[in-house]
Amino acid sequence: MIKPKITILASIFLFSGCVAVQDFGTSLKYNVQGEYYLQEKKFQHGLDTFENVVSADPYSSGANYYYGRFLLAQEKTAKAMPYLEKAVGLDPQNSKYHFWLGVAFGENGQNEKERKSYNQALRFDPKNDQALTYLGHNHLRSKDYQEALDYYQRALAIDQNNPQALYNRAKILRTLKRKPEEELAWQQYLDIYPSGSFARRAADYLNTSGNHSYRNYQLGMRIVTLGEIRFSPFTAELTRQSKPSLDLVGATVSNMNKGILNVIVYQLNNHELAKTRAISIRDYLTEKFPEFRENRQIRLSWFNVPEKRTVLNQTVRLNESVQMFLTDF
Repeated sequence: MIKPKITILASIFLFSGCVAVQDFGTSLKYNVQGEYYLQEKKFQHGLDTFENVVSADPYSSGANYYYGRFLLAQEKTAKAMPYLEKAVGLDPQNSKYHFWLGVAFGENGQNEKERKSYNQALRFDPKNDQALTYLGHNHLRSKDYQEALDYYQRALAIDQNNPQALYNRAKILRTLKRKPEEELAWQQYLDIYPSGSFARRAADYLNTSGNHSYRNYQLGMRIVTLGEIRFSPFTAELTRQSKPSLDLVGATVSNMNKGILNVIVYQLNNHELAKTRAISIRDYLTEKFPEFRENRQIRLSWFNVPEKRTVLNQTVRLNESVQMFLTDF
């Protein structure tokens, strides 16, 4: 009488194991499909696929989650929310599901529910840096500056290259008038992200604090953010750190294939040093980009006075500097 019971129990365990493996395989398939469409930004393909999946498998947390994600990507926030809520209900310890439900609440203007969802995400994964970053955004919108700053700092402790946390940390420090920290924060942002519209704004903010280690240059229709062009003290020898900036200028102007690059050097009370530094820049560029010499694309000027610039409606003075811009002739 015992043997049949053992056989039945073994069959039950075997059957349960098959179900578990099947469920795992299905979840993995959804995850692979969903992440592929998200990474490739094929949102409509993902939406069509998971609309069918969630209809066929309505109690799959993954199916509901990805369908909600693609609805969010298509800015259908109100429609996305029930599917993300269902995903959380089916898998309540999944930090990622709580986070994206929070994003949906935020898009829908439900700030308190958004904040609660991010905190739930952190409850199940304290190192969810996305949740920390978006909690920072949530508090920043409410002008809870110190709370927002604390969350951005926590996010940066996990990922020191987090661009949103780096930029918003600096903006908060500017709002709080914590000048030394603000300057350091803009510097750290630009050291990692020296290009793009946010970099241009960061460089302007940095310059108004008196730091000119980065600045914006107008090259034709383009504005490029470059590290400061520097020289060894008392000489016209370019520092190693300055050469990548000049390389970018040279490549940008060469690709435009038109215009004259004007290089103006300022050196307070030292006309001769300003001149030799201007020549040093010309020599470096013409060696790296021979077409500059052939097409006579560089014009030099030098002055023994400070450069005066207007940045964000503020006048700044630089006792030594390099200015560059393009003209048609």
